[in-house]
Amino acid sequence: MQDHKITELISIDRREKRPYDMQIKDRIKALILDQTFYYQDLLPESKDLAEMLLIDKEWVNSAYRLLVKESFIKKTERGFEVTYLELTNYFFDRNTAIYDAIIALGLTPSIECIERSVVTVTEAEARQMGFDQSRTFLRINRIYKGNNRPLIILENYLPMDIFHDIDKVFSGTEPLNAFILEHYGLYAKDSHRVTKAVNLPNHIAKHLNEQEGSPSISSTNHVYDQHHRLIDYGLSHSTSSYYFQSMIHLFN
Repeated sequence: MQDHKITELISIDRREKRPYDMQIKDRIKALILDQTFYYQDLLPESKDLAEMLLIDKEWVNSAYRLLVKESFIKKTERGFEVTYLELTNYFFDRNTAIYDAIIALGLTPSIECIERSVVTVTEAEARQMGFDQSRTFLRINRIYKGNNRPLIILENYLPMDIFHDIDKVFSGTEPLNAFILEHYGLYAKDSHRVTKAVNLPNHIAKHLNEQEGSPSISSTNHVYDQHHRLIDYGLSHSTSSYYFQSMIHLFN
Protein backbone atom coordinates (compact mmCIF):
# COMPACT_ATOMS: atom_id res chain seq x y z
CA MET A 1 0.00 0.00 0.00
CA GLN A 2 1.22 3.49 -0.82
CA ASP A 3 2.38 5.08 2.40
CA HIS A 4 1.09 8.58 1.82
CA LYS A 5 -0.83 11.21 3.71
CA ILE A 6 -3.54 11.28 1.05
CA THR A 7 -4.77 7.81 2.02
CA GLU A 8 -6.06 8.89 5.41
CA LEU A 9 -7.53 12.11 4.01
CA ILE A 10 -9.90 10.42 1.55
CA SER A 11 -13.34 9.58 2.85
CA ILE A 12 -16.83 8.91 1.56
CA ASP A 13 -20.23 9.80 3.00
CA ARG A 14 -22.58 6.81 2.76
CA ARG A 15 -25.59 9.06 3.35
CA GLU A 16 -24.79 11.23 0.32
CA LYS A 17 -26.75 10.62 -2.86
CA ARG A 18 -23.75 11.07 -5.15
CA PRO A 19 -22.05 7.78 -6.15
CA TYR A 20 -18.81 6.82 -4.43
CA ASP A 21 -16.63 7.37 -7.51
CA MET A 22 -17.75 11.00 -7.77
CA GLN A 23 -17.09 11.56 -4.07
CA ILE A 24 -13.62 10.04 -4.29
CA LYS A 25 -12.82 11.97 -7.46
CA ASP A 26 -13.88 15.30 -5.96
CA ARG A 27 -12.03 14.65 -2.71
CA ILE A 28 -8.75 13.80 -4.46
CA LYS A 29 -9.21 16.75 -6.82
CA ALA A 30 -9.61 19.09 -3.83
CA LEU A 31 -6.45 17.67 -2.22
CA ILE A 32 -4.54 18.30 -5.44
CA LEU A 33 -5.87 21.83 -5.86
CA ASP A 34 -4.97 22.85 -2.31
CA GLN A 35 -1.51 21.28 -2.81
CA THR A 36 -1.89 18.64 -0.15
CA PHE A 37 -1.07 16.28 -3.00
CA TYR A 38 1.57 17.47 -5.43
CA TYR A 39 2.83 17.06 -8.98
CA GLN A 40 4.41 13.59 -9.49
CA ASP A 41 3.01 12.21 -6.22
CA LEU A 42 1.44 8.74 -6.44
CA LEU A 43 -2.14 7.94 -5.58
CA PRO A 44 -2.83 4.88 -3.45
CA GLU A 45 -3.39 1.65 -5.37
CA SER A 46 -7.09 1.25 -6.06
CA LYS A 47 -7.29 -2.07 -4.20
CA ASP A 48 -5.72 -0.59 -1.08
CA LEU A 49 -7.87 2.52 -1.08
CA ALA A 50 -11.01 0.43 -1.66
CA GLU A 51 -10.13 -1.81 1.29
CA MET A 52 -9.63 1.22 3.51
CA LEU A 53 -12.99 2.68 2.43
CA LEU A 54 -14.74 -0.73 2.61
CA ILE A 55 -16.06 -0.47 -0.96
CA ASP A 56 -15.55 -2.35 -4.22
CA LYS A 57 -12.33 -1.32 -5.96
CA GLU A 58 -14.23 -0.56 -9.18
CA TRP A 59 -15.52 2.63 -7.50
CA VAL A 60 -11.91 3.75 -7.02
CA ASN A 61 -10.94 2.70 -10.55
CA SER A 62 -13.85 4.75 -11.88
CA ALA A 63 -12.77 7.78 -9.81
CA TYR A 64 -9.22 7.47 -11.17
CA ARG A 65 -10.53 7.27 -14.75
CA LEU A 66 -12.49 10.48 -14.17
CA LEU A 67 -9.36 12.22 -12.83
CA VAL A 68 -7.37 11.03 -15.86
CA LYS A 69 -10.06 12.42 -18.16
CA GLU A 70 -9.83 15.78 -16.39
CA SER A 71 -6.00 15.73 -16.68
CA PHE A 72 -5.36 15.74 -12.95
CA ILE A 73 -3.56 12.37 -12.97
CA LYS A 74 -2.06 9.94 -15.48
CA LYS A 75 -1.25 6.21 -15.50
CA THR A 76 2.50 5.50 -15.49
CA GLU A 77 4.73 2.54 -14.72
CA ARG A 78 4.82 3.76 -11.13
CA GLY A 79 1.03 3.86 -10.81
CA PHE A 80 -1.44 6.75 -10.96
CA GLU A 81 0.63 9.92 -10.78
CA VAL A 82 -0.48 13.53 -10.25
CA THR A 83 0.08 15.64 -13.36
CA TYR A 84 -1.68 18.84 -12.31
CA LEU A 85 0.80 21.65 -11.79
CA GLU A 86 0.56 25.11 -10.26
CA LEU A 87 3.57 27.30 -10.97
CA THR A 88 4.06 28.51 -7.43
CA ASN A 89 7.28 28.58 -5.43
CA TYR A 90 6.83 24.82 -5.18
CA PHE A 91 8.05 24.68 -8.81
CA PHE A 92 11.46 25.80 -7.60
CA ASP A 93 11.63 23.25 -4.76
CA ARG A 94 10.85 20.12 -6.75
CA ASN A 95 12.00 18.53 -9.98
CA THR A 96 9.04 19.77 -11.94
CA ALA A 97 9.50 18.92 -15.61
CA ILE A 98 9.90 22.16 -17.56
CA TYR A 99 8.02 20.55 -20.44
CA ASP A 100 4.99 20.05 -18.16
CA ALA A 101 5.34 23.56 -16.74
CA ILE A 102 5.10 25.05 -20.22
CA ILE A 103 1.98 23.00 -20.91
CA ALA A 104 0.53 24.28 -17.62
CA LEU A 105 0.88 27.80 -19.00
CA GLY A 106 -1.36 26.82 -21.91
CA LEU A 107 1.52 26.86 -24.41
CA THR A 108 2.72 24.25 -26.92
CA PRO A 109 6.15 23.01 -25.77
CA SER A 110 9.15 22.18 -27.94
CA ILE A 111 12.86 21.67 -27.32
CA GLU A 112 15.84 22.78 -29.42
CA CYS A 113 19.22 21.21 -28.72
CA ILE A 114 21.99 23.73 -29.35
CA GLU A 115 24.99 21.84 -28.01
CA ARG A 116 25.90 18.34 -26.81
CA SER A 117 29.27 16.80 -26.01
CA VAL A 118 30.95 14.26 -23.75
CA VAL A 119 33.16 16.01 -21.19
CA THR A 120 35.35 14.93 -18.29
CA VAL A 121 35.56 17.34 -15.38
CA THR A 122 38.18 17.58 -12.69
CA GLU A 123 37.56 16.28 -9.19
CA ALA A 124 37.23 19.85 -7.92
CA GLU A 125 34.66 20.68 -10.62
CA ALA A 126 32.73 17.48 -9.92
CA ARG A 127 32.58 18.21 -6.19
CA GLN A 128 31.40 21.74 -6.90
CA MET A 129 28.50 20.21 -8.82
CA GLY A 130 27.77 17.86 -5.93
CA PHE A 131 29.34 14.63 -7.24
CA ASP A 132 31.78 12.66 -5.12
CA GLN A 133 34.61 12.42 -7.65
CA SER A 134 35.77 13.24 -11.16
CA ARG A 135 33.22 12.06 -13.72
CA THR A 136 32.57 11.88 -17.44
CA PHE A 137 29.29 13.52 -18.42
CA LEU A 138 27.05 14.11 -21.35
CA ARG A 139 26.88 17.90 -21.32
CA ILE A 140 23.82 19.08 -23.17
CA ASN A 141 22.47 22.58 -23.71
CA ARG A 142 18.86 23.02 -24.77
CA ILE A 143 16.27 25.73 -25.26
CA TYR A 144 12.71 25.06 -24.11
CA LYS A 145 10.11 26.95 -26.11
CA GLY A 146 6.43 27.72 -25.71
CA ASN A 147 4.51 28.37 -28.93
CA ASN A 148 7.95 28.38 -30.60
CA ARG A 149 9.19 31.25 -28.41
CA PRO A 150 12.32 30.68 -26.27
CA LEU A 151 11.49 30.55 -22.56
CA ILE A 152 14.28 28.70 -20.77
CA ILE A 153 17.83 27.68 -21.64
CA LEU A 154 18.97 24.63 -19.68
CA GLU A 155 22.43 23.08 -19.43
CA ASN A 156 22.55 19.55 -17.99
CA TYR A 157 25.41 17.33 -16.87
CA LEU A 158 24.38 13.66 -16.98
CA PRO A 159 26.91 11.13 -15.56
CA MET A 160 27.90 8.53 -18.12
CA ASP A 161 28.54 5.84 -15.48
CA ILE A 162 24.81 5.92 -14.70
CA PHE A 163 23.48 6.67 -18.19
CA HIS A 164 25.56 4.32 -20.34
CA ASP A 165 25.64 5.30 -24.03
CA ILE A 166 23.30 8.24 -23.44
CA ASP A 167 25.44 10.26 -25.85
CA LYS A 168 24.38 7.80 -28.58
CA VAL A 169 20.67 7.48 -27.79
CA PHE A 170 19.56 10.87 -26.44
CA SER A 171 19.19 13.51 -29.15
CA GLY A 172 18.28 16.30 -26.73
CA THR A 173 14.93 17.19 -28.27
CA GLU A 174 13.01 14.75 -26.04
CA PRO A 175 11.75 15.61 -22.52
CA LEU A 176 14.58 14.36 -20.29
CA ASN A 177 12.56 12.91 -17.38
CA ALA A 178 10.41 10.76 -19.66
CA PHE A 179 13.48 9.62 -21.59
CA ILE A 180 15.48 8.40 -18.59
CA LEU A 181 12.44 6.58 -17.22
CA GLU A 182 11.81 4.81 -20.52
CA HIS A 183 15.43 3.94 -21.33
CA TYR A 184 17.02 3.50 -17.92
CA GLY A 185 14.14 2.73 -15.56
CA LEU A 186 15.08 5.70 -13.38
CA TYR A 187 12.93 8.60 -12.30
CA ALA A 188 13.60 11.90 -10.60
CA LYS A 189 12.38 11.36 -7.06
CA ASP A 190 13.88 14.42 -5.34
CA SER A 191 15.62 17.62 -6.29
CA HIS A 192 17.15 20.69 -4.77
CA ARG A 193 16.88 23.89 -6.79
CA VAL A 194 18.47 27.21 -5.84
CA THR A 195 17.21 30.28 -7.68
CA LYS A 196 18.26 33.88 -7.89
CA ALA A 197 17.51 36.98 -9.94
CA VAL A 198 20.22 37.87 -12.44
CA ASN A 199 20.77 39.93 -15.58
CA LEU A 200 21.26 37.86 -18.71
CA PRO A 201 24.82 37.68 -20.05
CA ASN A 202 25.14 38.23 -23.78
CA HIS A 203 25.88 34.61 -24.77
CA ILE A 204 22.65 33.44 -23.10
CA ALA A 205 20.52 36.45 -23.99
CA LYS A 206 21.05 35.91 -27.72
CA HIS A 207 19.67 32.37 -27.50
CA LEU A 208 16.59 33.61 -25.66
CA ASN A 209 16.02 36.53 -28.05
CA GLU A 210 16.41 38.94 -25.14
CA GLN A 211 18.55 42.03 -24.68
CA GLU A 212 21.83 41.62 -22.83
CA GLY A 213 21.25 42.51 -19.19
CA SER A 214 17.53 41.64 -19.27
CA PRO A 215 16.11 40.37 -15.95
CA SER A 216 16.12 36.61 -15.57
CA ILE A 217 15.56 33.88 -13.03
CA SER A 218 18.66 31.68 -12.85
CA SER A 219 18.78 28.34 -11.06
CA THR A 220 21.02 25.40 -10.28
CA ASN A 221 19.30 22.08 -9.79
CA HIS A 222 20.46 18.78 -8.28
CA VAL A 223 18.24 15.84 -9.21
CA TYR A 224 18.23 12.51 -7.33
CA ASP A 225 16.78 9.21 -8.50
CA GLN A 226 14.78 6.62 -6.56
CA HIS A 227 18.09 5.14 -5.34
CA HIS A 228 19.11 8.51 -3.83
CA ARG A 229 21.88 9.01 -6.42
CA LEU A 230 22.67 12.40 -7.92
CA ILE A 231 21.83 11.83 -11.59
CA ASP A 232 21.66 15.33 -13.03
CA TYR A 233 23.23 18.70 -12.39
CA GLY A 234 21.51 21.53 -14.24
CA LEU A 235 21.96 25.24 -14.83
CA SER A 236 19.11 27.29 -16.25
CA HIS A 237 18.09 30.81 -17.17
CA SER A 238 14.50 31.76 -17.86
CA THR A 239 13.31 34.76 -19.80
CA SER A 240 11.52 37.52 -17.95
CA SER A 241 8.46 36.78 -20.09
CA TYR A 242 8.36 33.18 -18.81
CA TYR A 243 8.64 34.32 -15.21
CA PHE A 244 5.88 36.90 -15.52
CA GLN A 245 3.65 34.52 -17.48
CA SER A 246 4.00 32.11 -14.55
CA MET A 247 2.85 34.78 -12.15
CA ILE A 248 -0.04 35.85 -14.36
CA HIS A 249 -1.13 32.22 -14.66
CA LEU A 250 -1.43 31.99 -10.89
CA PHE A 251 -3.86 34.86 -10.59
CA ASN A 252 -6.12 34.02 -13.56
